[in-house]
Amino acid sequence: MSVLCSLKNLNLAFGQKAIFNNCIFQIEHGDKIGLVGLNGMGKSSLFKILLGEVTPDISTPAFVFDKATAKQGEDQKYSVFQIDQRFRVPKEATKVKDYFYEYYPDIKKVHDELLVLNEKIETDYQESDIEKQHALLDKLDSMNHWNLSSGYESYLKSFGLEDLERYVTDLSGGEQRKVLLALGLTSEANLILWDEPTNHLDIETIAAFEDELLKTDKTFIVISHDRYLLSKATNKIFHINRAEITAYKGSYADYITFLDGQEESRRKMLVKLKNSLKRETDWMRQGIKARGTRSKKRVEGFNDLSSKVKDLKSEARKSMEVLINKSGRKTKMLVEYKDVSFNYDTKEMFKGINFTLYKGDKIGVIGENGVGKSTLMKLINRDLKETSGKTKYAEDLKVCYFSQTKDELPMEKSPFEILGDGEEYIHFKNGHSVHVATYFQNYLFDQGELHRPLSSFSGGEVNRLQLALNLKNEADVWIFDEPTNDLDIESIEILEKKLSEFDGTVIIISHDRTFLENITNKIWLVENKTIELFTSGYSHVAPYLEACAIEKDLEKQRIKTERKSQEDTDLVLEVKKEEVVPQTNVQEDKAPLSQKEKLRLNELPTKIEETENSISSIENLLTQFDYNNLDSEKTELIGKLTSKKDNLEEELLSFYEELETLESRV
Repeated sequence: MSVLCSLKNLNLAFGQKAIFNNCIFQIEHGDKIGLVGLNGMGKSSLFKILLGEVTPDISTPAFVFDKATAKQGEDQKYSVFQIDQRFRVPKEATKVKDYFYEYYPDIKKVHDELLVLNEKIETDYQESDIEKQHALLDKLDSMNHWNLSSGYESYLKSFGLEDLERYVTDLSGGEQRKVLLALGLTSEANLILWDEPTNHLDIETIAAFEDELLKTDKTFIVISHDRYLLSKATNKIFHINRAEITAYKGSYADYITFLDGQEESRRKMLVKLKNSLKRETDWMRQGIKARGTRSKKRVEGFNDLSSKVKDLKSEARKSMEVLINKSGRKTKMLVEYKDVSFNYDTKEMFKGINFTLYKGDKIGVIGENGVGKSTLMKLINRDLKETSGKTKYAEDLKVCYFSQTKDELPMEKSPFEILGDGEEYIHFKNGHSVHVATYFQNYLFDQGELHRPLSSFSGGEVNRLQLALNLKNEADVWIFDEPTNDLDIESIEILEKKLSEFDGTVIIISHDRTFLENITNKIWLVENKTIELFTSGYSHVAPYLEACAIEKDLEKQRIKTERKSQEDTDLVLEVKKEEVVPQTNVQEDKAPLSQKEKLRLNELPTKIEETENSISSIENLLTQFDYNNLDSEKTELIGKLTSKKDNLEEELLSFYEELETLESRV
């Protein structure tokens, strides 16, 4: 592959903190790069350098940034486009269809000028106005405005945003994220920078986005904590660690295997070096006289050995010491809901939901954006009161809610002030105490940052500090609403490990499939104002959810096809009304096809193909089960998939019969 850009001698520091130290790497056309590393280590800074917004430090040898030029063709030229992690809220009221122009100000300027001119032409115009109108249209055409805007709107509709007249400020966080996805997938730049693109998205939309990344021939770099996406959609990893950038060819899953091998080799080497160091330390501890006749080279070797052990220890991956505090409650049943309904004013959110929450439950809560997952958590936390039904809580039940919209921390204060409330030690209710500095370091922070104001920390670091602050509490039930948003992968993996080991009760709303797969033993699917309960973890439920997603896609396609067919029928009827010609001596089943029947005849082969594909997909899912090792949950899941397959086969048979009847009348 040809090189899109290469960077050499990259150095960058903010004050005493080194971000990059003599880094060198290149990006080739077709690279699909996952950018990983602890928060605050330079991922956003690297994006800004690639965008030209940050200039690296002056160094010797000098920084070099070689970019592919137009000589190799416009499709090979270095051009870059970034989709921000945060949604830019426009200063003026902006509709979804017009938000496109926020990222294309040059096009917006010409487009606005054309709108003003068009209004003038409608009332009073001169010949020069028509000429100017043509010139503006030609300019928009040369800027590829029509293809970009139509592509943007097409992606919006594919993600379920049909009403483009809505104002972007009225969109939910997930819907705003879909707008950003549409912008990034539409861009014609040769390098797309994605910063946490899947935050606030439901699993169905993430899967659709993954498919687009797999299909694209665009070069991209994605910062993401979604390990499933990184493993599926990337072919190269850039890892920022200790001011260095390590490039690895392969997916994230391949890279983790490589790191695990490195870690094991490092442990073995450390054991060998420690044994050698012990022998040399004993020798060095002998009296000066006893060592006086020994080789100076051996003394130098001792110092070198000490340095190697120290370096090897520092290379070992850090571990975040997360302590999840439980109350020690013995009660088994914690919460019970019977026929509970809840309304926001006149809007019905839940109707007749039933569930029981037990000690030790690890529940993953999933569902499309806007179905009420966070509302359900607020009900359980008793922030909201049910409209009807009965609820029962264990006496003095303690619930700790780590919400998706994190509390605003005072940015002028330091971690020392926030975590310790001005005291040297943090005191837990179980009598345990820990020094603020130690607790701070347990969350992968450097002790030297303890007294820095929060305003100097990255967004991800602030989020990690928020996690540390929340986990000071103790609870019978821990609720985490999208806990992985804005956390780096290292922190997520450690939190994941601690939650899986925790013997208390945990409820997790998350779009992170790997996170859910590694923790949960139950799944709640929120949809249609109710909860479908699965008594197994995400990995067992995933095939069923995939089958449901296929069915939803087919239903959307069916509605879209029927709508288009109706529009075509209406158009034909509007242009030319069918003449009713009396038929004589013609059997009823041989009557000529009506216009509507002709359209139906044309559409049936497509519907047959779609249904056959759906049946094939379910059959493939059914082959993934080990039928020699089935439990009740798997048996139930197989039953649901088989039932769905039977229904589709009946529908397919009716399509064939309908097709045969219509063809016989042609």
